[in-house]
Amino acid sequence: MRDLKRVLLLGMAATGALVPTAQAQEMELEEIVVTGSRLSATIETFPGSYTVVSRKDLEDQLSTTADIGAVLANMVPGIAASNGTAANVEQSLRGRPLRVFIDGIPISNPLRDGGRDLRLISPTVIGSIEVIRGASALYGQGGAGGIINYITKDAPSTEEFRFRTEIGTSLSTQHLADSTRPSFSQSASGSVAGIDVNLNGSYERVNSIFDADGDRLAPDPHNFGGIADSNIYNLYGKLGYSFGDQRIEAMVNYYQQKQDTNYVTVSGNIAKGIKETAVKGMADARAIDPENRNLISSIGYENSDVLGSTLNSKLYYLENYSVFSFDAARLGGTQTTISSEKIGWQTDFTTKLDDWGLEGGTALWGFDIARDTTEQPLIPLTDKPGDGRTFTPPLKQMNYAAFIQLDLPVTDWFTLRAGVRHDKFNMEIDDFVAGLTGVKVAAGELDYSATPVNIGGTLHIVPEAEVFGGFSQGFSIPDIGAPLRRVTATNLDNFDPKPQLVNNYEIGLRGSVIDIDYTVAYFISKSKYGTDFVIDTVNPTEAATLREKERIKGIEATLTGKIGDATRWGGSFAWSEGKRDADHDGKVDTALTGRRIGPEQYNAWLEQEITADWSGRLQVNRTGSRNKFPNARINDFYTGRVRPVTRVDASTQYRMDKVLFTVGVNNLFNNDYYSVTSQMINRDQLYSKGEGRTLFLKMSADY
Repeated sequence: MRDLKRVLLLGMAATGALVPTAQAQEMELEEIVVTGSRLSATIETFPGSYTVVSRKDLEDQLSTTADIGAVLANMVPGIAASNGTAANVEQSLRGRPLRVFIDGIPISNPLRDGGRDLRLISPTVIGSIEVIRGASALYGQGGAGGIINYITKDAPSTEEFRFRTEIGTSLSTQHLADSTRPSFSQSASGSVAGIDVNLNGSYERVNSIFDADGDRLAPDPHNFGGIADSNIYNLYGKLGYSFGDQRIEAMVNYYQQKQDTNYVTVSGNIAKGIKETAVKGMADARAIDPENRNLISSIGYENSDVLGSTLNSKLYYLENYSVFSFDAARLGGTQTTISSEKIGWQTDFTTKLDDWGLEGGTALWGFDIARDTTEQPLIPLTDKPGDGRTFTPPLKQMNYAAFIQLDLPVTDWFTLRAGVRHDKFNMEIDDFVAGLTGVKVAAGELDYSATPVNIGGTLHIVPEAEVFGGFSQGFSIPDIGAPLRRVTATNLDNFDPKPQLVNNYEIGLRGSVIDIDYTVAYFISKSKYGTDFVIDTVNPTEAATLREKERIKGIEATLTGKIGDATRWGGSFAWSEGKRDADHDGKVDTALTGRRIGPEQYNAWLEQEITADWSGRLQVNRTGSRNKFPNARINDFYTGRVRPVTRVDASTQYRMDKVLFTVGVNNLFNNDYYSVTSQMINRDQLYSKGEGRTLFLKMSADY
């Protein structure tokens, strides 16, 4: 590992590396480009479903929430409801795992998914968010449900430095004293001697969170990681220098969220309608404080004229570390951490194909090299000295990949897009002792490969309508850590977890009629070896992994429009359903659990410009019902009945010279409800209410 790191660091010094430069933050519709697809396809040619969350969209959402998962659920059809915690375990995209990037750098943990990837950067440094919905393999493994790419802010193209100070807080209207959530952010951006500079530092203190009755929610309501009673820090910097046709850009971001609470969970009771709560108390003396931290850095090189092509090359280094909650029921009392280190090199060439007789066509081609080292130890190991058990032993994976993607305007009214990628993986596993069986397992090696393809097109029927659609594949290695903790053999000779290749079929229509923009899409997603979770009958505190044939289908739709010059409105709808082949007869006839498939979602909003300096916004979010397991027993994982939940948010903004005042209210009518996650997870001790009415106050000054 050290040798590889030295080679890549030398490469940074000698050649730079790539990151596609972030797009302009203020984007008009006709200027949007979808860089999450790794091919800057305009909306006229991209043959799939996507969402671009602009900085203004993000700021509108942050008026009534500090949860980036909630922002995405509100803005992106197909993303499951957020649970409002530090974890996004159940927040699937089109019923499958999503993959998260920061400036094109993969930050998700495919070798041991701890669900910590959506909240690993402060929203204050995000310029826009690009979401590709549906399986995609252009960035490699993972992303069977889609890709989320956070684009960090660029410095303005001016030598004059600009500063922005933000201070704010939120608080429960039902319990003012312990619910304040003060935050502070300071940024500076400009140019020094031709070098673009963008710097930001932020801090947030999250105190306790309360439901509609003013009762304290558990600090970790779903046992995957809580956000209450935490300190959150984020430090960000980006430097860029352009010379001629070339540009060098470096970025670093450090994020840390650490929980230190004086409250413990009091279990609920689903049958009796008793909610989970929290009372004063201390965790087990052996426990360490839950924590999430992430360090990401990159250096990129861009050249617009290399043998007739545009070169983008990037080297990146990433570390993330998560501490999960203490579990008194596991092996006499333990908790786990996930530690991951990634180092990689991505290189793209974009070549115009005019000289090949394909006027207007482009080819994106290149390669990826990456090293991922991930482990999940048990802390403490057990009460028995020298036991040596681990939940996931150190996994050392090398990945080599090459790809090509073509964008071909066949006629004035039809554009074809097709590509192929080949990935080769080699994984080394050291000697270890399986966490749940205590078996000593000898070291081994696993090899994988995959060659996913995609083909699609856009058809311009009339100026008001465009048909798009096609076929795309995504590839992912299953969560290796989960089966390794249950190994009963003393070696890995017969350990062959099947890779998952997902086939995504999609057709849709989009366009604009009388100033109303619309999209509608229907998709089918199939896989031979899907991944779902049920309760482990031998270890009832754990979820067992299923690898079975799956089929998911769904519909997504959006509408946006204007009424005059001062009123904007919009809405979206998403529904999906999935089944698996539980009896292995070749037919998918058993519903997927709630961890994979949530209820349908409706979102609607109305925004009014009252004066040139004053605006207001109203937003309604509703999740529907789902009851696919009416005979399930309480405490069976993810089989609970989900009842509809409706929440109304409202906000207003007023600008006074260079100062912007924002007031927002989340859950305006203080709706009393159980969270979607707690309903579907179906466990007494995790039966948690949702957050009650919360007031948000913020002041931002630009100078």
